Amino acid sequence: MTAVTSGEFLNEFTLYADRANDENETFIVQRESGKHLVMMSMNAYNALQKELYMAKQQHADHA
Repeated sequence: MTAVTSGEFLNEFTLYADRANDENETFIVQRESGKHLVMMSMNAYNALQKELYMAKQQHADHA
């Protein structure tokens, strides 16, 4: 996971987007307002969502 400023992110969006997709890298975009965000590939996001779903199902099965 790599932190970048919002200025860097905007100036080099294509570079960060390619790295997120091609290298499966996740970025924390730090904003001056403190309203930070995370950028990751759709594949990484979907995998994370699947893990969360599976964990919820496991928890529900044991409740």
